Amino acid sequence: MFQIQSKLDRFGVDAILFNSSEVLVSTNLRYLTGFTGSDASVIVTPTESILITDGRYKTQAKEETSGMRIRIVRNRVEAVARTLRSRRSSRLGLEASRVSHELVAQLTKKIPGLKIVPLSRDFLENLRIRKTPEEIEKIKKAAVIASNACRETLRSRLEGKRESDIAADLELLFRRGGAEGIAFPTIIASGPRGALPHGMASDKVIKSGELVVVDFGCRFEGYSSDETVTCVVGRSSEEQKRIHKAVYDAHMKVLDATKEGIGVRELDKIARQSIDQDGYGKYFLHGLGHGVGLETHEAPYLSPRGRGVLQEGMVFTVEPGIYIEDYGGVRLESLVYLSGSGPEVLSEMPKNLISVN
Repeated sequence: MFQIQSKLDRFGVDAILFNSSEVLVSTNLRYLTGFTGSDASVIVTPTESILITDGRYKTQAKEETSGMRIRIVRNRVEAVARTLRSRRSSRLGLEASRVSHELVAQLTKKIPGLKIVPLSRDFLENLRIRKTPEEIEKIKKAAVIASNACRETLRSRLEGKRESDIAADLELLFRRGGAEGIAFPTIIASGPRGALPHGMASDKVIKSGELVVVDFGCRFEGYSSDETVTCVVGRSSEEQKRIHKAVYDAHMKVLDATKEGIGVRELDKIARQSIDQDGYGKYFLHGLGHGVGLETHEAPYLSPRGRGVLQEGMVFTVEPGIYIEDYGGVRLESLVYLSGSGPEVLSEMPKNLISVN
């Protein structure tokens, strides 16, 4: 919290409000305080930090936080306004993407002259982008749970099942493995639906000979995993093998090039050039990867428009793909931690073209 307090002047504010609700969850609030409740506000001033929540979370707030004042109230907005007035806060920083217009209107009405300073999504990026050893262990645990669940799911017969049935089987195994739940809606995209990069599980029945893209992840103690494999039901065709090889080669070239200091755009370029050389360049429809942590998509962003270079402590995905309309797709995604000794792949599923029944 001290790191935030020391930056208030730089942001041009005398207080920052982090607000979390069931509709707009603030992962920054959880990152800074450890509090996992769905309804809370945190006010950070140069000298103190105050957690404001309601009676449902009284015990939870005491157990999960330390070094901050806790206020249990019935009307959270009124309590926030009263706290800001008592400290004569006149310039309030807010997370622009995590605060509703309604809350802003209420605060400016209750505190005449209050100036709202929107803070961009990435204002805590430099803190969160490099994971601590404790965070790495949680992400690694989530990755292992998810990989084990996928491995077990693919041992069963896929042909004749609906995509949604496979997703349900996978998600049940997440829970049995100790996960809190899914990190994002599971993607099971078979046959022509594999051409949809975000083709979430549907009622489509999986058929023999089809490619099946399986993109999955779970949460462990708030931290996400993210991994994708592609399998074929029965025997693979020569075209399926060629497409898979193009993606696999790009994937491996990126892993080989991954090191501290390399630009995120450069890694994306390596994958894109590799797939283009194999004749499938126009079918690679998205960026190479993204950071993973408390959020499934966070900095760094490995794409043609990404910014910055890889640093030790970052966790990110490498996920090249080929998507051909009316045919299908292949995506291979690994979850990578950049340690002091180089890249370490946290996800455990093989990236060969997996043959299933």
